[in-house]
Amino acid sequence: MIKTNRKQHVKINKKNRFHTSSILGLGLVVSICLSNCLMGEGKKGINFFFLPTSTAGIAYAPGDDGSGSIPVPTPPVTPITATNGNLNYTSATTFYVSNTAGAIGYYDISWSADKNGFYELRTGTSTCSSGTVKASGAIASSTSTTNRLNASDLGAGSSTVKLCLLSPDTTTLWDDVSVTAVRDDSAPSVSFSPAGGTYGSSIPSIGLTCTDTGAAGCLKVAYRNDGTDPGLTATGSVSSGTAYSSAFAVANNATTDVKVVAVDKAGNVSSVSTSQYVVSVGNPTITINSVSKSDIRGTDSSNINWKSDLAGTYEFRIGGTNCAAGTNGSAFSTAITGSAAANTNIITNIPGADLAAGANTIRVCLTTSGSNVGSNSRTINRDDTAPAISSITIDGGPSASTVSNVTVNLNTDHLDFVFSEDMDTSLKPLPKHYDTGTSPATLVPWPTITGTWVDAQTYRVSFNGKLPEWHLFYHLFDMTADPKFKDKAGNVVAGAFIASNQIKLLYKTESDPAVIRITDTRQTSCFDAAGNTLGSCATTGQDADNSVLPYGLMVPSSDPAYPNDMITVDNVTGKTWKTCGPGYEWSAGTCVVSATPVSYQTWYDAIPYCLQLNLNNSGAGFAGKTTWRVPTLKEQMSLMTYEGTTGNEGIPTLAFPGFVRNDYQRYWTMTNAMSSTQPNVDYANPGQLSMAVLSNGTSWGAWTTSVFGGGTHTKHKVNYAGWGTWPNNYILLTMCVAD
Repeated sequence: MIKTNRKQHVKINKKNRFHTSSILGLGLVVSICLSNCLMGEGKKGINFFFLPTSTAGIAYAPGDDGSGSIPVPTPPVTPITATNGNLNYTSATTFYVSNTAGAIGYYDISWSADKNGFYELRTGTSTCSSGTVKASGAIASSTSTTNRLNASDLGAGSSTVKLCLLSPDTTTLWDDVSVTAVRDDSAPSVSFSPAGGTYGSSIPSIGLTCTDTGAAGCLKVAYRNDGTDPGLTATGSVSSGTAYSSAFAVANNATTDVKVVAVDKAGNVSSVSTSQYVVSVGNPTITINSVSKSDIRGTDSSNINWKSDLAGTYEFRIGGTNCAAGTNGSAFSTAITGSAAANTNIITNIPGADLAAGANTIRVCLTTSGSNVGSNSRTINRDDTAPAISSITIDGGPSASTVSNVTVNLNTDHLDFVFSEDMDTSLKPLPKHYDTGTSPATLVPWPTITGTWVDAQTYRVSFNGKLPEWHLFYHLFDMTADPKFKDKAGNVVAGAFIASNQIKLLYKTESDPAVIRITDTRQTSCFDAAGNTLGSCATTGQDADNSVLPYGLMVPSSDPAYPNDMITVDNVTGKTWKTCGPGYEWSAGTCVVSATPVSYQTWYDAIPYCLQLNLNNSGAGFAGKTTWRVPTLKEQMSLMTYEGTTGNEGIPTLAFPGFVRNDYQRYWTMTNAMSSTQPNVDYANPGQLSMAVLSNGTSWGAWTTSVFGGGTHTKHKVNYAGWGTWPNNYILLTMCVAD
């Protein structure tokens, strides 16, 4: 009972505890006596005893004070004290706010308590019993709380904000935190040292001092010296200009407007202040920004763009070594003089007629009002001589010719022009490709041709595409149309290789030297001369008799890098074919008509159509390949199979699903047909037709193949249909191949 009592009443004083214990002890004695009197039958009771009327002469046991109470042992007691709650304040102990628009208008304080309790947020006081209560309420243990203090809640200047934590019944103050709040509604100002003005003896170092009339104090200063305003946000971020940290110099020989702005810790941003510094220390500095042409003809002129850092008068002169009299060269026939403002660009025209042939030093001399002189110069060359072509070589080998056709390989890659002097490398003339197998010669669009200057005197024309087989053609550079070959002075090329303002280079190609492997035609039957099927193919030598030839055409696929570019690969020949023809696109496992269908193509449509594929995918090429072209006849024939039953299955369906085969279509090759009636074989060069045949004949037609599996040549490459009118005109299209 005593122990329990102590747990329940920790604040009872010692005297009260003693009286309570005595009463309880006496009660215990009486209870024992009564319990002996009331013992039930058959039970041994405790003997009665009589209390004496006086305690005199009675000896008491140790611990017995003779009071009549029964001594109760008292165990050691640890004093139990109530535990107060504590604040955990996580925000700044000093903050700055302003009631000015655009400044920092409020501050949020964050805190928590370690026990359930009650809080009050008071302003204008350093105690928890005065001031104004701005917020209050119950708070749960370990709950993060945020209170916002607006500038309007505070008086101007510095004041104390008190955060108080009380017991849940608000009778006991557990903990408190003092926060200093500064309200500053005034913007700071900035002073310059030294002040603005004109400086001639030394370049000033500009220092900036920020002063805040409010209580917050300056936070940051930003400046600009390019004539535009600096900028600062309320939190001190530089939105325009440079944050000031130490003194800085301004430009010499210049007028500089230094503009500054400041912000204080309460977010008040000052207006922009400006101080102007005119600095002119030493001789003027002449800057030549540009020369429009360093090489000119006598009939031309060049513009010099220049400026001076100091104002003064100027004159342009030719030759000489400086601006001193006697060594300053000669004046122009029409004097070039004038006045220049400081740091103002001036464009001066230099006439070529006043210059001598070769190099000329052009000098500008400027004199300030203080007789200080500055100068600068550039060299301008006068050149009235036309450049010449020293050589034109084909793939670094044979020379090109304007007189006779030079035999070139189908894989010829480029031409190299070498000139007699440095040329204008900004000009990149490209030739036009003409087919002379027809009459008149027909333009063959060649979209992949490019021009590049290897150096100032070497120009390379790259074809970037395989040439047609048995092809008579020329490249034509028109020197009457821009761009044309010119030297740096603007003189147009003349002399060798030039005739009638044209460069006309003649070529011819032979058959493709590349070997292509023979593949299985998939034919399973053999026939006699009458077309009857033979019972056995043994020893006939026909296609079906040869069962060991490989077949390499695969089903359509795509490179993962180019998933929309469907291709059909031949693993035997090593060739890659564009799966869908012109005007078709891949969809749901087959080729379907695209949004831009192509009804037909001439030979002159087919060549650029396939070459254009090399420019797809930003120059990476269709399916990542850059060797696309119209196939040769032997490449086209390598596709053919003869296993079908309907007569139009020469191009296999599995390899080319959705392929157009419904209207006697034929497909161009880049193998030209020759008109000579006397084709012959040069036995000293087995397999090659005499070039005399190609040189003397005309390749007005070109070979084609059809879905029927055969090959023929058209009556003219400018046509888009075949020979006859039965049952129609054999519409012509194109298949494209890449190595």
